[in-house]
Amino acid sequence: MSSSTHELYAGHDGRGAPGDHEVHVIVEVRAAGLGTVPRRPAEHCEIVVIDCSGSMAHPTLDKIAAARRAAAEAVGMLPDGTHFALVEGTDTARVAYPWGDPSAPATVAASPATRAEGSRTARVLDAHGGTRISAWLDLARRLFTARPEAVFRHVLLLTDGRDEHGRAEELRRVLDDCAGEFSCDALGIGDDWDAAQLQMVADRLHGRAEAVVAGGPGAAGETGAQLTRLFRELVGAATRRTLPRLVVGVRVGPYLTVTLFRQVYPTVADLTDTAVQDGDRLRVGTGAWGDETRWYELRLRVDPDHAGPPGAGTGAVRIASLWLEAEGEAAGGVELPEEVPVTVRWTDEPPPLTDPGGAGWHFLRHAELGEASRAGSAALVRGDVATAERELGRAVRLADELGDTEQLARLGALVVVENAATGQVRIRDAVEPGNIQAVIAGSTHTTTPPPVLPPAGRKSAGGRTGGGGPSAGRRPADGRPVTCPWCAEVVQPGRYCVSCGRPLRKEE
Repeated sequence: MSSSTHELYAGHDGRGAPGDHEVHVIVEVRAAGLGTVPRRPAEHCEIVVIDCSGSMAHPTLDKIAAARRAAAEAVGMLPDGTHFALVEGTDTARVAYPWGDPSAPATVAASPATRAEGSRTARVLDAHGGTRISAWLDLARRLFTARPEAVFRHVLLLTDGRDEHGRAEELRRVLDDCAGEFSCDALGIGDDWDAAQLQMVADRLHGRAEAVVAGGPGAAGETGAQLTRLFRELVGAATRRTLPRLVVGVRVGPYLTVTLFRQVYPTVADLTDTAVQDGDRLRVGTGAWGDETRWYELRLRVDPDHAGPPGAGTGAVRIASLWLEAEGEAAGGVELPEEVPVTVRWTDEPPPLTDPGGAGWHFLRHAELGEASRAGSAALVRGDVATAERELGRAVRLADELGDTEQLARLGALVVVENAATGQVRIRDAVEPGNIQAVIAGSTHTTTPPPVLPPAGRKSAGGRTGGGGPSAGRRPADGRPVTCPWCAEVVQPGRYCVSCGRPLRKEE
């Protein structure tokens, strides 16, 4: 397991300008080989929640048919010994499998016999009643509570609607009760679900929100295949995780405070409110891990009444550090990197700083893409075609620039793309509501940044680079990285290279 830092931008001029007193740091955490660490097998518990409201059978049986097939496939792939349950969600919640006393809901260990019974039960789920997502999540919590020995707890939830039969405050209360107890991936299918609501569920429970857009007549097989693929992917990822909990620790120097800590890849999720403060140390839980890579953004605020930490003006100054802590029985066998310092160069001039390899600029662009996607979708819903075309055109241009083919495809269901590079689009004559929700859900998904070349003579943990970036309000024109002619570091265009401090252009 390794980590590395990429300082996105830093500046301080002593005059109190808001952007000039922030340091943005991009953190990459990469885990590999966790499956080979010797340990006593930890128990996994998987709960599959299927929306069985009446709308799942309207206007056709395609949605409930696809859900039955996907749930059966998900149950069938569970490893032996994994405890699981199949929950039928309506305006109440009921354990459809394992069969037993409804007053004492429980899970069951996966075996050839129970997998067959669970899959058979999934294939006969019936659509009736209403939608109350809060009740479904609360039942999942009670099932996990009855299985305290379960170390890895995951819920896969599918719905075609929104929590209309529950109250908004009830859903928030249930999410508060469930937070930290299990993770949840939430999927929406059809035209009537609420992407913002599912995103709230996924964010609070360390999961991701996905869209399954039902096709037109004759597309039932395509919808079913898409849903089954997602079920297998998400359940497979959950059951392969072998490290119960990883914590990112942050220690800050004098005059600095942490204002934001969020995941920026593979999806965007604000984790600031989940952090635990202990003096000058902050610990942020990131959930269970398998062999995977995640990226995070850390923002540090400098007290504007101070001219900078000791040593400011004398070169690179260490202002904070980051480290990893593995928790659970597996922690003893996991090799963690050394503590990684965060250093900046303070200046009284507009900061001549760069963004190594474009990692920070990449995620800034994704933030703009998400904002444009949501703004354009909202405008489309309220019938503001001019604003929708402008914002969705901006989203298309950014997605094309980032190479985000998945979001480009989602946007293509809303607009006809005439020139992706310039963002020239026009709204389609007919737009399905489900496609709008899919664009909103996809607005939190990101792609990996371009590869980084290590600077000459300097390495950080994980072999990646660290350095400063362009100050707020002084962004490069297009974000294309350049190579410093002096030290060969790959940086965003600017006046100077933060690694060696020399001009990025040699005098002729």
